[in-house]
Amino acid sequence: MITASPASWVLAWKSPVRSRALQLAVPIIFANISVPLVGIVDTAVMGRMADPDYMGAVALGAIIFSSIFWIFGFLRMGTGGLVAQVMGAASGSASDKPLDSSSRRATPESSYQHELALTLYRALLTALVLGLLILIAQKPIAILAMRAFSADSTLQALTLDYFFIRIFSAPATLLHYAVIGALIGLQQMRQVLYVQLLLNVGNVVLTLLLFAVFDAGIKGVALATVIAEYASLLYALIVLNKSTRIWPIRVKFATLLEPAPLRHLLAININLLIRTLGLTIAFYWLTESSLRIDKLTLAANAILIHMLHFSAHALDGFAHAAETLCGFAYGKAKQIRSSRSRAGDQVTGYENTLTAFHHALMVCTIWGVIFAVLFSIFYWLAGSWIINLMTNQLDVRAHAGQWLWWIILSPLVAIWGFLLDGLYIGVTHTRDMRNAMLQSVAVFLLANLLLIHWWGNTGLWMSYYVLMLARALTLWRYYPRILTAMRAAATSDLK
Repeated sequence: MITASPASWVLAWKSPVRSRALQLAVPIIFANISVPLVGIVDTAVMGRMADPDYMGAVALGAIIFSSIFWIFGFLRMGTGGLVAQVMGAASGSASDKPLDSSSRRATPESSYQHELALTLYRALLTALVLGLLILIAQKPIAILAMRAFSADSTLQALTLDYFFIRIFSAPATLLHYAVIGALIGLQQMRQVLYVQLLLNVGNVVLTLLLFAVFDAGIKGVALATVIAEYASLLYALIVLNKSTRIWPIRVKFATLLEPAPLRHLLAININLLIRTLGLTIAFYWLTESSLRIDKLTLAANAILIHMLHFSAHALDGFAHAAETLCGFAYGKAKQIRSSRSRAGDQVTGYENTLTAFHHALMVCTIWGVIFAVLFSIFYWLAGSWIINLMTNQLDVRAHAGQWLWWIILSPLVAIWGFLLDGLYIGVTHTRDMRNAMLQSVAVFLLANLLLIHWWGNTGLWMSYYVLMLARALTLWRYYPRILTAMRAAATSDLK
C-alpha cells in the first residue's frame, strides 16, 4: 500500500469491501460514542454541584480508572486479533470444515471451533484472574493514585469516595474487554453495539437516577458504573455463547496451559501491555499537567478531553473494521501458505488474499478520513454548545472555549494513528506497536515539558498533537515489515 497508485485506491474503493467496512464500522461508531457519553454525563452532573472540586474529583477518578483499565486493554486487542485470524484460517482451509460465514458460528465438526474455544477460554480466564487481583490490591492502588496527582486534601477525599466504590467493577470490566474483543474478531459488530448500549446508556440512566432521586452525589456516580458493568457483562456472555456455541465444548485445563500457545499469547499481551502503559502515561501526564497549571485549567481541560475521547471512540470504528478485515485476511493467508494444495493454487489464493488485505486497509482509511472531516465540522458548529451543556460554571465555560479549536482539528490529526493501530492489532504485530508507542511517548514528554514552559495550556495541547503525529509516523515506519513477513513466509512455503 505504501507505493500504491491512485488507480489502486480507486479499485479498492469500487470493491465490495467498501460497503463491508462501513457495515462493520457504523455499529462500532454508535457503540463507541456511547462510551464517553458516560463521562460527559458524570461531568455534567458534578458540574451542577456548588464546588468545582466535585467535577475535578470525577475527572481524577475517571483518569485513574482509565489508566488502570487501559493497561489491560490487551484483553480486547489481543483477543480480537487472534479470533479474526482463527476466522480467516477457517475460511482459507481446504481440508477442514470452516466457520459458517453467515451466522459466524463454528460447525460442531470443525477443529477451528476448538481453536476458537481455546482462544476465548484463555482470554476470559486471564481477565477474571486480573480483575480479582485488582480488587485484592485496591488499597495500594489508591495510595499510589493519590500520590500520582498533586491534589489537595478535599479533592483527594472526594476522589477516594468515588474510587473505593468504582473499584468493584474491575472483574466485570476486564471480562467485558475480552468478550468485546471476541465479538469484534467474529465481525459481530451489531452485537457489540447492543452490549455497549446496555452498558453505557444503563450507566447514564442510573447516574441520573441516583443523583436526582436519591441525592447520592459522587458515590452514586461510581455505583451506577458498577451496576451497569455487571448487567452488561451477563448479557455479553449470553451473546458470545450464541455466536460461537463454545460452552458445550470440553477443553482440558492442561490444554489451556500448553507452553507454545501460552508463550505466543504472553508475547502478544506483554507487548500490548507496554504499548498501553505508554499511552496511559501520556494521558495521565496531560491531566497532571492541567492540574499543575491550576484547578480551573483542570476542569476546562476535563471537558475538552471528554470531547476528544468522544471523537476518538467514534473514529475507532474504522480501526476496528481494519482490525477484523485485515486480521481475517492475514489468518487466511497463513492458512493458504500451510495448506497442501497445488503450488499454483497457493500462489493465486495468496495473491488474492493479499489484494483483499490492501483493499481493506485502503477503504478503511478513506472512510476514516471522511468521518474525521465530519467530526471536525460537528465540533466547529456545536463545540460551544457542548461545553455549555457540560457545566454551568461561567469561568470554566470561558476557559474551555479558549482552547476549543484544538479539539475541532484533532480528528484530522488523530485518525491516522487509530487506523494503523487497528491494522497492527489485527495482524498481531504487537512488538512493532510497542516500539512505536515508546518512541512516541518519549517525543511527547519532551515536547510537553518544553511547550508548556513556553506557552502554558496552549503548549499542552500542542504536545497532544505531537503525540498523535508521532504515533502515526512511527507505526507507518514499521508497516513494510507486515508485508515482508507475509511475502517471505509465502515464498519459503512455496519453494
